[in-house]
Amino acid sequence: MDWIAFFDSRHIHYVTSGPNTARNQISTQCPFCGIDDPSQHMSISLEGKGFRCWRQPQHSGKNPAKLIQALLNCSWEQAQQLAGQERSLPSDFLGKIRTAFVKAETAEHKAKLKLPMEFKSFSDKPSCRPYREYLLSRNFTESDIAKTKDYGIYYASQGSYKGRIIFTIAMSGELVGWSGRTIYDSEQVRYKTLSHDKEKAEYRGDPIAALPISSCLLFYDRINAGKYDTLVLCEGPFDALRVSLLGEASGIKGTCFFTSTLSKEQLNLLHEILPRYRRKVLLLDQGTFSKATRIKQQLISLDVEMCKLPVNVKDPAEIVSTAQLQKILN
Repeated sequence: MDWIAFFDSRHIHYVTSGPNTARNQISTQCPFCGIDDPSQHMSISLEGKGFRCWRQPQHSGKNPAKLIQALLNCSWEQAQQLAGQERSLPSDFLGKIRTAFVKAETAEHKAKLKLPMEFKSFSDKPSCRPYREYLLSRNFTESDIAKTKDYGIYYASQGSYKGRIIFTIAMSGELVGWSGRTIYDSEQVRYKTLSHDKEKAEYRGDPIAALPISSCLLFYDRINAGKYDTLVLCEGPFDALRVSLLGEASGIKGTCFFTSTLSKEQLNLLHEILPRYRRKVLLLDQGTFSKATRIKQQLISLDVEMCKLPVNVKDPAEIVSTAQLQKILN
């Protein structure tokens, strides 16, 4: 394993000398210790003798794939491939595995997981008026509202998702779930998400989601179709929608991961998608620097940049113009 080339190609900081670095070794921050390691306590042999953390001796081993997985936060299969342990894997291996996974997961629920009749496209109907007004109050325009169906966005004035704007989630053309955001400030539960847990879904009277939402990326089919200039990773669906609408003419796409951190499944999807983009940008809400730093570390091998919002902008959903979005990203 050529550790020097591996670290250099991925812009991972390391040292070749120092108190923790012997001859024929390099050292880096221990990925298992993370931010608890204030220096470079992970020592790595350049002679194939393994690696060892001087802070926590249990953070050691001889299999380079174990260290690669910790450094890149990638799947075990990816780590083995990078370590040269599975040289016969085809270049589209991840894509084939993901497609097979989605098909297998959705097969059981395919007949059940259809768009409910109470999910309606935005229109001029009286039932839609409160939902249009909500979007307008959040600085979305009438032109933006006209595009909601293209993004798989609906509203529900009846049923268990009544009073919510629905973000549907599709993977490879298959509906795998949805999440609904309330339009009422008095509602304590802001987002209601279709559950992948059978008992929970049955208790709610809902169909079962084909995939957990933590395994998905919003607008996946849109961001995975073709090659574009910039992909912006956001925290919430309205953030991703605002970025996508403002940036679509400039080759800027938006997506979100719904939760405060990235899952292994989402990381695998991003390892497949991000290399297609010239720029990859992490744009989270105001006051989330530590979270953004942690996520950037998870994506360290993919050259993801961190951008900051202006002090008067709470989250990406509050960006008001394409010019402002481009200024933030530049």
